[in-house]
Amino acid sequence: MRALGRGWRVLLVHFLKPAKSGEQLLFKELSKHSAFKHRLMWLALGTEEFVSVNDLGGSAASINIALSYGFLKYLYQDIIKSFNPQLVVFDELGIATHLGIVDETLASNVLERFSGSLERHAIVTGRYVPKPIRDIADLITKISEVKHYFKAGIASIEGLDY
Repeated sequence: MRALGRGWRVLLVHFLKPAKSGEQLLFKELSKHSAFKHRLMWLALGTEEFVSVNDLGGSAASINIALSYGFLKYLYQDIIKSFNPQLVVFDELGIATHLGIVDETLASNVLERFSGSLERHAIVTGRYVPKPIRDIADLITKISEVKHYFKAGIASIEGLDY
């Protein structure tokens, strides 16, 4: 939001997120407005079905793997050249690489192009960001849980988790 407020072009790439997550609904609305239409691009590389750690061999995981690999390997460079974002947010890339949904080496190769740049920036979100990606990063922050409803057996809350 800060980058958009400063007039930057922003690419948001959502891994493992359904197309109807709260973020997706907001960005869809924002991209309709003339002020953001040519400065905001968002892509959902997920399915409507949640990818469970216990079902990494299932169809949702397979679709996520194919979408993520195809995007990073074949489409990403064309989008970078044509859209030329100043900020790319790789949302949930940490957990996607941890689960093996996104190839860690491929993600590292993509992110290496941002390291040390003052013209283009990348943000990686999600838990369990692997060490090779952390080593490439110019900035790392950590949000730590103090209390969470997950521990009370609530899987997710619309508006807070998706």
